[in-house]
Amino acid sequence: MPSLRTSNDETFLVINDSKKDSDLFYATRFLVGDPLIYIEHGDRRFLLVSDLEYGRAEKEADVDEVVGTAELEAKLREEGKAARLTSIADLFLQSRGGTRKLSVPASMPYIQARQLGELGYELECREDPVHLDRWIKTPEEIEYIASSQRAGEEAMALVIETLRASEIREELLYHDGEVVTSERLRVMAQKLLLDRSCQAEDIIIAAGDQCCDPHNRGTGPIPANQTIIIDIFPQSAETRYWGDMTRTVVRGEASEEARKLYQDVFAAQDWAIKELEDGACGKRIHQGIVELFEERGSRTEERDGSKVGFFHGTGHGVGLDIHENPRLGKVGHELKAGHVITIEPGLYYPGVGGVRIEDLLVVTEDGHHNLTSFPKGPETFEI
Repeated sequence: MPSLRTSNDETFLVINDSKKDSDLFYATRFLVGDPLIYIEHGDRRFLLVSDLEYGRAEKEADVDEVVGTAELEAKLREEGKAARLTSIADLFLQSRGGTRKLSVPASMPYIQARQLGELGYELECREDPVHLDRWIKTPEEIEYIASSQRAGEEAMALVIETLRASEIREELLYHDGEVVTSERLRVMAQKLLLDRSCQAEDIIIAAGDQCCDPHNRGTGPIPANQTIIIDIFPQSAETRYWGDMTRTVVRGEASEEARKLYQDVFAAQDWAIKELEDGACGKRIHQGIVELFEERGSRTEERDGSKVGFFHGTGHGVGLDIHENPRLGKVGHELKAGHVITIEPGLYYPGVGGVRIEDLLVVTEDGHHNLTSFPKGPETFEI
């Protein structure tokens, strides 16, 4: 069972819901949308829940003991006190000979920290993520991520096939007699992912100059002959693990400048993937891409007050959070076997468009394994 503590001498407290707090879900494997109390004290791990969640928690939670809070709440009310979660945690710890020193996540809300201070506790905040072992994925976790990635690839295929089947009329795309829009394609992909027990609220389908803002979700009609960035990152509703992939296409004929962008990005991603291995430096890989783009004439600079070129990180960890450590960027981490990371270089120039290609990979002891099988390469660019 994963522990969030550094030692058995430490008492660790989390008050949150496990849909928001991935550390809490990782520690308990109990998914709930309402706040609950998680305590590690002595050599035991406790989950304090309401009567509403008690039965399910008894069956599903990976802890030593599930404790119902009804009696604790009743005792507080008898004493004329509000049954706050912090007060419930305090009463429980008193019953177990608790210390007055607590370790808590740095993300704990100020109001909770203040209430615990008023109850006489000294708090030590632990930086997020609390559980550093989450960086290294188990074979089971890797399969969860791969499953989400496969669902994302199905959604990607649906979007690209719809674009390929569209008709070009006066620089716009039409499918089944209707103008193809970012919103329409996004809903199509989301419906498919729901059928695969996945959710993906913020799918990016951005075209033309909208591509030049990497997190622009895309709005309105999709133009012909311009770059279209499709970034799909589904989360499994069952396992809570994410997938993440990006492809860039043009429906029609791309400009020579856009073709060069694609070739440069493809070459950069190909080089970076080949560099992945246990012990590789994320910062060095990122810097290598920066230098490759410069050598090929794709400069990163500021034009008219906006950044153009390659101005984001090369990659990030993926797991119970869509963006987690390790990082490949200006501040990069040493990569270890078991890390699941993206490699996603991109180039963005208003008037030409944007290109990003993203795969999801596992670092292994002898190199890497790509969890993404969806086609890519210059021959897939124009559809």
